[in-house]
Amino acid sequence: MSGVPYRDQGEKFTMKLSRFVIVLGLPLALAQVGDVIDLTKVTYKDPIKSPYFQGTVLPVNENSTGNFAHYKFTPGARTQWHVHEGGQILLCEEGICRHQLKGGPIIEFRAGETAYAPPGVPHWQGSTPTASGTQFNIHRGKITWMNDVTDAEYNGPVAPHK
Repeated sequence: MSGVPYRDQGEKFTMKLSRFVIVLGLPLALAQVGDVIDLTKVTYKDPIKSPYFQGTVLPVNENSTGNFAHYKFTPGARTQWHVHEGGQILLCEEGICRHQLKGGPIIEFRAGETAYAPPGVPHWQGSTPTASGTQFNIHRGKITWMNDVTDAEYNGPVAPHK
């Protein structure tokens, strides 16, 4: 990604995206199929030698692969309830996105903001009833699809935006 501001979001979006990219490694390094990696037992590759990194940066060997999906949800659109074995990171690129962990409130997040579904936790994601949202999602392991999100669930309580 270049340093050019995105959709007039300017420096705020670039900073949030930078935090997402920096923080991205931690959830991916911690989440494992149904468990958390014991960081005392993780092995590493040789340090990266690059002018783009400062200090010692060690690539993690264990569970460092993932898949991604890129979707635009039109107003009212959403997934079914589902589970990711290794968790999922959601990045809202445009508009207003929603997600909900089973038993929790609906979370709305906006361009440049992220959300996380831990390994094995049922959740859904989509847009709001009145606004579309584009998401770039990263997940690991199998996806288990469950049942449709009912209108009552989709229109349930929304947590205050932070």
